[in-house]
Amino acid sequence: MRGSPGKAGQVMSAQERAGGDAPIDTSRPNIARVYDYWLGGKGNFAADRRAAEQVIAAMPDVLVGVRAQRLFLGRAVHYLAAGAGIRQFLDIGTGLPSANNTHEVAQRAAPESRVVYVDNQDDPAAIVARLLAAVPRGSYLAIAHTASDITVAQTAEGVRRYNQQVTAPIRPRSYAEVCRFFAGLDLVEPGVVQLHRWRAGAGDLGTGRELANYGGVGRKL
Repeated sequence: MRGSPGKAGQVMSAQERAGGDAPIDTSRPNIARVYDYWLGGKGNFAADRRAAEQVIAAMPDVLVGVRAQRLFLGRAVHYLAAGAGIRQFLDIGTGLPSANNTHEVAQRAAPESRVVYVDNQDDPAAIVARLLAAVPRGSYLAIAHTASDITVAQTAEGVRRYNQQVTAPIRPRSYAEVCRFFAGLDLVEPGVVQLHRWRAGAGDLGTGRELANYGGVGRKL
């Protein structure tokens, strides 16, 4: 992958890089805007809010789950910047800016950190494999992913309600499927776990509940 990120933390669409404006279809939900609504943001439209509420009705813990995802992001990025000495970050599937974005967490720990955001990439397994082949030893992979094998019926119904309204459906994955992304990597403790159980500390969500997501951090040997 090539390109200039501009200033650290800058988000730029493909259309903006090409010098044009991207048409926005406000009649269809978009997962980034749906997440924005779940997180209490204002960058969403009526279609996004309707889809978000339909998912909440089928899967009430989705609000706790997206909060767990943001907290995991903060803990993982802080670990990489403050503990592992990482200074360059590629955030794929970033969605809309929110609080404690990757560049904010990384630059609090190490102001010289550089961050590039990329969104809307297909075939994640192939993308991860290609990126891991390109980066040097000592690089890290951090993943957060919706789980298909936790609160199975609720998750399946929530995903069904969302996918029937969109042109870009989402796909939950099982524990084994998420683990495959880390094949050949040295997993950072505690390995691949539900997001709220990855190095949770004071002020984080309790670890006793079951939330439909997995995450982990692995190091390329």
